[in-house]
Amino acid sequence: MNEKKSFTRIGVLSDTHLPECGSLPLQLLNELENVDIIIHVGDFCNEETLKDLQKIAPVISVYGNMDDDNLKTLLPEKKVIEIEGFSVGIIHGWGPPKGIEKRVLGAFKDVDIIIHGHSHIPHFEKNGDVYIFNPGSTSMNRDGTTTYGILELGETINHQIIRLD
Repeated sequence: MNEKKSFTRIGVLSDTHLPECGSLPLQLLNELENVDIIIHVGDFCNEETLKDLQKIAPVISVYGNMDDDNLKTLLPEKKVIEIEGFSVGIIHGWGPPKGIEKRVLGAFKDVDIIIHGHSHIPHFEKNGDVYIFNPGSTSMNRDGTTTYGILELGETINHQIIRLD
């Protein structure tokens, strides 16, 4: 008897900065084959990266400060979606790394989770009733690593920040 999957598995990306920073790592592409959707929170830097990700899974995304004008016309600055009964705010973020969680928290009302990027610092915390998740950058975090996130939403919220080799 097959058990029905009772959660949505999400690949969470930010700050890919392509093609300037090479290409998406094979390890990441392999992992994305196992997700239901991809959330990219900006700084693709080119539309081709968006199109490549759309070949793997449905993509929900916003633009970042480094995205070109074409992406800024295709994508919103911020977005709220519902997944498995959770209200999810998606935004790139802005300003210096210090205080970014407070700024993105102020950009949304009545959400359960905020996913953002911009700082190139992977981070997960609960602030009051709101979870804040930054997957870090697949191109270069401030500590020299590269990361992405996996978020599983179902009866609970599970997250992973995965370091790329």
